[in-house]
Amino acid sequence: METSEILKQAIEKNLCKPWQEKMISDSSVKNLCEMYFMGDDWSMENDFPSLNVLREFKGQSEVYGLFTDYTGMPNNLPKAAFFGNSNVQMTYTDFNVSQLILRHNTKAKVRVVDNAFVIINLLDNAELDIESFDNSRVEVFCYGNQNIKSIGDVRIHKSSFKK
Repeated sequence: METSEILKQAIEKNLCKPWQEKMISDSSVKNLCEMYFMGDDWSMENDFPSLNVLREFKGQSEVYGLFTDYTGMPNNLPKAAFFGNSNVQMTYTDFNVSQLILRHNTKAKVRVVDNAFVIINLLDNAELDIESFDNSRVEVFCYGNQNIKSIGDVRIHKSSFKK
C-alpha cells in the first residue's frame, strides 16, 4: 500500500483541508506518524487509520511510535500508540512524561515510578493494568472502555468524543 492511499482514506473521513495539504506536502511514514499524535483526537474519533492500514505499515511505523500487533517491553517512550493484538509491559521512571494510546485488543501492564507522569487513552477492547508509585501520576481517559486494574495515584476519567 502506498501512503497516497492513506490520504484518500483521510479525505473520505472528512480530514480538514489544512491537514490534507500537510499530508500532500509530506506523505512520508514519519510525517504521517507525527500527524497521528498531533491529531490523535481526530484519529481516535474516526478510527483512523484502520487496523488493516496499520498492519500494512508494521515494521516501518514503530520507530515513530506506532506499534501494531507488537509484543515487548519498551520503556520510557515519550509517545506511543499500540494497536491490534499488542501485548506490552512498560516502565516509566525518573521525570519522564509520556502519552500512551491503547487500542483494539492491546493488553498493557504499565508501571510508573519516581516522578514520571503518564497520560493514557484507552479505547476499544484494550486492557490496562497500571501501577503508580512514589511521586508518579497517571491520568487515564476511557473512551467507552473501562478494562482497568489500578494501584496508586491513577486518575480515571470517562471521556467521549465531541460530536
